[in-house]
Parts: sequence; C-alpha cells; structure tokens
Amino acid sequence: MITNLFVSRVGIARYIYLVLGVILVLWSWIPALRVVSPQLSSLPSFVHSRVHWKEGDYSEVSCSTKNSTTSFSPSLTQLGIASEVYLISLPWRQDRRKQMGHLQASKEINWTVVDALDPSDITIGHIFEQIVSQRSLKSSKGPLDDLGSVFRWPADINAIASSTEYFGASGSDLWTSAGTQNSRHTTLSSLGVSHHPNVTCATQDNSVPPFKLSLPDWMILTAPKISCWYSHVSAIRQFINRVNTTPEDVAVFLEDDIDMERDIEIRMRHIWPSLPHGWDMVFLGHCWSNESFYSALPSFQVMSPLYDLPTRSHLHPSYSPRCTHAYALSLSGARRLLQHLRYPPFAYSRALDQAFSWLIESGRLRAFSVVPSVVIQRKVLSSDIFPGSGVGSAWRERLVNGVFGT
Repeated sequence: MITNLFVSRVGIARYIYLVLGVILVLWSWIPALRVVSPQLSSLPSFVHSRVHWKEGDYSEVSCSTKNSTTSFSPSLTQLGIASEVYLISLPWRQDRRKQMGHLQASKEINWTVVDALDPSDITIGHIFEQIVSQRSLKSSKGPLDDLGSVFRWPADINAIASSTEYFGASGSDLWTSAGTQNSRHTTLSSLGVSHHPNVTCATQDNSVPPFKLSLPDWMILTAPKISCWYSHVSAIRQFINRVNTTPEDVAVFLEDDIDMERDIEIRMRHIWPSLPHGWDMVFLGHCWSNESFYSALPSFQVMSPLYDLPTRSHLHPSYSPRCTHAYALSLSGARRLLQHLRYPPFAYSRALDQAFSWLIESGRLRAFSVVPSVVIQRKVLSSDIFPGSGVGSAWRERLVNGVFGT
C-alpha cells in the first residue's frame, strides 16, 4: 500500500514537472511575441512601408526584403561581424594611438589605420572655398536640380550602390584630388587661406541658415568638422575599392578615443541575425539621441542567462543617432552613403554625424543602432573636434565591462 502510494506520488510529481516545463517554454516565447506586434506599428517607415526608395524601384538594388535576415559569412571574423576594421586617427595623436594599441592587442583586432587629415592642412581651405562657391551659385535660367533652389538627389544612387564596379572619383572628390597628395604638410596659415569662420552648418537636405553670433557651436562649420568628414570618406572609400570584394562584406569604422565591451563578439553575433536583408548601417555606439525610441528588432537567439535583461544588447531602428566613433557598413550601404556624402550641394555641409542623422531621418539610409552601446567614447584625452573644450561634449556613457573599464 505504501509502495503504491509512493509510486503514485512520484508519477504525479513527474506530471507536475512536465506541465511546469511546458509552461516555462511557452512563457519564454511570450516576450518575443510581444515584441512583434508593437514592432509592426512603431517601426520607422523604412522597415515596413519604405520598401521603395524615393529615386527608383527598390527591387533593383540589394535592399530586397525577400530574405528577412542577414546571413553570416565565414570572413566576418573581426569583432564577430566584420571582414574589415578601420581606425581613423590623426598621425600626431600618439597618445591616442598608444591607447588604441592596447585595445587592439586586448581584442586581437586586425585593423587598418587611416591617417586623418589635419584640420590645418591646406586641403581644408580648398574645401571651404568650394562650399562657399556652391552656396553662392544662383541659376539665371530658372531652378536647376543640382545648383538651384530645388534640391534633388541623383537618380542613380541605388543602381551604383548595388553594383560592384570600381567607385571612381566624382562630385566633391574632385574638389581636392588635384593637389591633395602634394599639400598634406602645407597649412592654411602658411598660405594665408581663410578658415571661413562665419560659414554655418546646413540642415535638412540643403537649408543654409544665415550666420548669427548667437548660433551654438554645433551650427558653425569648422576646419575640424571638415577634417572629420574628409577622413571618414577616405576610410569608406578604402573599404569600397578593395580587391575581391563580395556583397557580404562588412566594415567597422572606429575613431581613436573609444572603449568597447570585452564580450563584444558574443553580443554582436547574438543580435546580428536580426538585421533585415539590405541594411546599410549599424551604429555600435551613439550619442545625444534616444536610440531605443523604436522597438527592438525581434530576436529568437538564446542568450546566456548570465546576461541580465538591462545589460543585454538589442538592435533598434535608428532614430537620430549622433557621433561617429563606431559604426558598421555593408558594402552596398558604404556605396550608398558615399554617394550622398560626395554630392556637391550636400558634401561637407555640416558635421558628419549631423549628415548621418539627417540621411537616416529622411529615409536615405537604412540604419540600426545597438542599445545599449557596445562601443563608447572614453573622453579622457583632449578633443580633436572641439579644440580648447577639454575632452569634448558632456554626453557620457558606461559599458558593462569595458576593456579600459570605462
């Protein structure tokens, strides 16, 4: 009797555990299911309705939505996601390069160092002259698409973005191509070229506000901002014009004042499959924006329970990200971005992060942001963009377990 009762209780216990197991499995799926519904209603238009780009048929370019997720390539070994990594750094900032050497050794990153253009280089003066010239152009024969009051992006951006042809010089590339190589050590002051201190940053596509003494610093176009734009364009071009490129190639672009999560590879491999096919840009770090404004992309990847929910990384459609210290580009995204950045009425018209943000807000780029950031600005050494301001802007972030402990 006692034996039968014991067996009966064991059977009931097993049944209870089985039922609880089924409930736990179903419960684990509920958060993912909850994500999908708000996702459809709260994502920006480029995720669900912006399936046709403004200048042509979306199906003609690589941003097809037929395949919903991004596949991994065996060559994507850098930081868990990239085939190439570029570090953009001023040659004379050996203090920063020394610290980045420590980061490189710690994370075993095989990056290419791209020498940033010194803000005092004469090339900056040539670019300023071209900007002023572009803004002074007025049509005497009615509005012109490229130069007049009607701004219109080139119609072939998508076709060029989806191709694999050599990316030759065009647009603002020609502003500096003639004399750049011979003028890298010639300064603005040595030739008496003006810094154009009263040039303002454009907004939207090509809206140029008049100069006022009351304008904030971020609305004034400066030599360091031009230098930053030029240097990133140089790095992006290196990625595009490599030999034996493939459509699956991904590049990560870093600046030299960063820290990153020690487990960045695990985090990126966990979230990367959530990316829709045809993505252009992913911000690994960002500032001055609520990049969780849109719901996170649904992810059915199982992440270790060692990661608490607040510390897990998620991918969100980008809202209005600022800062250029860490981002990834697909090959087609790099080709698309560079065409926008070198279009004369838009080229060098503002700080680079303002350009990125506007291209995203206006639907020109299909971008996503990692939240919380997995790469942040350390801000322990003097700023190159805001000389004399100390270590830069007031924006601060912390990592869960950064290489430098930031």
